[in-house]
Parts: sequence; structure tokens; C-alpha cells
Amino acid sequence: MAELYDGIGRHINYLRVAVTDRCNFRCQYCMPSDGVQWLEHDDILSYEELVRIISAFVSLGVDKVRITGGEPLVRKGLLPFLREIACIPGIKEVGLTTNGSLLTEYAPLLKQAGVTRINVSLDTLQRERFIKLTGQDNLSQVLAGIKKSQEVGLTPVKINMVVMKGFNSDEIVDMAKLAINNPYQIRFIEYMPFRAGENYLFTAEEMKQQLVAAGFTNLIPQMGGSNPAKIYSMPGSQGSIGFITPVSQHFCSSCNRIRLTPDGYLKPCLLSNVEYSLREQLRSGISDHDLLENIKNVVWNKPKQHYLAKGQKSDRGMSRIGG
Repeated sequence: MAELYDGIGRHINYLRVAVTDRCNFRCQYCMPSDGVQWLEHDDILSYEELVRIISAFVSLGVDKVRITGGEPLVRKGLLPFLREIACIPGIKEVGLTTNGSLLTEYAPLLKQAGVTRINVSLDTLQRERFIKLTGQDNLSQVLAGIKKSQEVGLTPVKINMVVMKGFNSDEIVDMAKLAINNPYQIRFIEYMPFRAGENYLFTAEEMKQQLVAAGFTNLIPQMGGSNPAKIYSMPGSQGSIGFITPVSQHFCSSCNRIRLTPDGYLKPCLLSNVEYSLREQLRSGISDHDLLENIKNVVWNKPKQHYLAKGQKSDRGMSRIGG
């Protein structure tokens, strides 16, 4: 079987595909600060183009694909697309990242389409704070969608909380308690300063100190896997918690992923502004052979690491990259 490596020997087997930049939420850290300007329809890759790119990556050894947005469930025709990629020989896992607002309807359909697990972005359990962050009064729908996803077998359900100092950093304990009576994996993510002037970083070490002070004193590390999250189980709990540390302790040396933006750019690194356009190549009639060679060249030149500590900022908001 083919395998894909970059120039420093990292094995790349994970492709994250943003199918849209559109979203029914307006989260402050995701949307651009100067207002939302959606991509034009013709700038977004068609499902046929997406399937061709994904198939090319799979032929090179990628076996894990995650669908992201924006909010992927707002794009029309998503379910037939998911069924098609789930049937590509060689794919072992199809995941989806969502804000959870549409899961009560879509969870059973996603399971039927071949999605194996979901990640739900949920940064607060307080209704008023949720409204302030997202612009929507949908907290109860998100929680119901998480429960429905667990019921239909989209497991383990992973709940991602971006921790922002002074905004939701006082909710870490409440979020962790969700994992006591539910088989969820709660993942606390350090805030990444995509734009200049932001100072919301609350480190994983600070999070752990808060949890220990609240009585979470017996966190047992889980070993293995290429997951960037450091996962811990808790005696007597159904679920687990984890910490993702892109700032205080980056995991670039073990990064196994590459991203495709909704407008057809390959991003070898989430936090680098280096991108490679595939859209125009596809629409100019590139051969399968040349497409594969271009992909291998992009992966080979994947940056060694990000440079957040040196003040590097992203030219794109998260909604145009994919979570």
C-alpha cells in the first residue's frame, strides 16, 4: 500500500476537508473581525472535485478523512457526498466536525451515510454566554444533538471547547463534569491567536490546576495514538478529558494531517500562510498523474512547525480553513 511522507519523515494519513465557509453561527474567534464575506458559489469546490481530490489522497495512503466547514451540515447535498467518500476503498474512518445545532435531525442520517464519529464544538454551557459567542440561542439544541449522536453510535462523541481567558475559562470544571456521567471525550483546546492583538490564551497547565483544585486529582493518562490531544481517564467516570496544546506545547513533530480549504487550496499547516491551489488545476484539466505528483510535492514541503510564538498570524479566519 502507498504511504505519504513529508520532507522530515512524518507519515501523512489524515485529510481534513472543508466543504463550505458558511455557518449558521457567528463565533467570534472563527469569523473574520471585519465582517462576513462569503465565498462565491463558483469559488467553492464541487462535490465531484472534492471526491477526485479525496480519492487521489486515498490512493497515496490517506485513510482518515474529516469533513469540516464552516458548518458542513448547511451545505446542500452533503449526505450523498458522504456516502460516496465512505465507499472509497482504503478509507478507514470518515469523521465530521460540527457546531451541533442540526444534529438532532442529522445524526441518524450521518450514521447511515457512513460517518463513523463526530466532533462537536461547544465552548460554553451557559445560555447567555452561548448567545453572546455564537449569535444564536441554540444551546439546548446542541446538547440534544450530542445526546442523539451518542444514541445512534457516532462514538466516541468528542466535545471541543476552545478555552478563552476571561470569557469561558471559569467553565472548565463544569465541562469536565459532563464526562463523569456521559461517555463523551471532552477536549480542552488552547486558544490560538489568529489575529493580532488577541490575548485569550489560557494554557493547559492552568486548566489542569483549576481541575485539581476542584477535586479532579486522579487523572490517568491514556497512551498511544497520533491524536494531538493528551487524553486522561478518571476513575468512576464514563468519559474522559483531554488537552490540545498548539501554543504552550506544540505537537508539530507528530503532525499527520493536511487540510483542503473550501475554495480548493491545500494547507500543509493550519497556522502557516503557505497554500497551494488545486482548484484551477482541476478546472484546467490536470491529469490524474500530475494531480498525484502535485499532492506529493505539497506534502513533501509541509512546514516543520508553526511559528505562533514568533508572532506569525493567519491570513484566513478559521471559517475559511476548516476546523
